[in-house]
Amino acid sequence: MRRNFSGLLTLTIIISIAALLPSMAAGQAAPKPKRLHAPATVRGLVGGESHDAYVVRVPKGRSLSVEISWRSEDNNTASFGVGKSADFEPVPFGKESADGKKWVGKVPRTGDYFIEVVAHPSAHYVLKVRIK
Repeated sequence: MRRNFSGLLTLTIIISIAALLPSMAAGQAAPKPKRLHAPATVRGLVGGESHDAYVVRVPKGRSLSVEISWRSEDNNTASFGVGKSADFEPVPFGKESADGKKWVGKVPRTGDYFIEVVAHPSAHYVLKVRIK
């Protein structure tokens, strides 16, 4: 009898976890990047496990410049990353400055470049994107 109860309990746990997976995955779905046309200044609020995503098309040989600032509240922080794909794989070029608040990189090939903004615990931010 004990053995059957244990198997039933294990099965119940497995079914419960399986039922939760779709809702957990939906809560962590990546947002579709918003298309920017540089020069652009965007304002937003981000925090927790969420992030904001942007995409900008940059011609080969031009410099992409990204800068972030945020309203300082309760020791919060905001940051961004520049990626070469929608999964935000970091670009192998560019240089940060101003304690990570600015980034500039000369684009080696024409294409879409992705910017991801995150904050902890949350932040009202301003993101400036330029092409020079």
